[in-house]
Amino acid sequence: MIEDALRRVLDTHKRSPWLDSNAAAEYLACTSGTLKTSRSLGQGPKYHVIQSKLIRYHIDDLNAFVRGEVMR
Repeated sequence: MIEDALRRVLDTHKRSPWLDSNAAAEYLACTSGTLKTSRSLGQGPKYHVIQSKLIRYHIDDLNAFVRGEVMR
């Protein structure tokens, strides 16, 4: 199931390791709203802000979060 979601996300993003909030939410099986709430609370997976407005998640950071290795 997770492998299928990852495959869809990566195909959508031309195999870039950087995912937007919607793709990251699909990968984590949550909603983009959940990720937004987590960011505002200083929780959730590590994310990067690009040009002061774009939120991107690196696939390695998402995997580390799922494994419980990295918290913000």
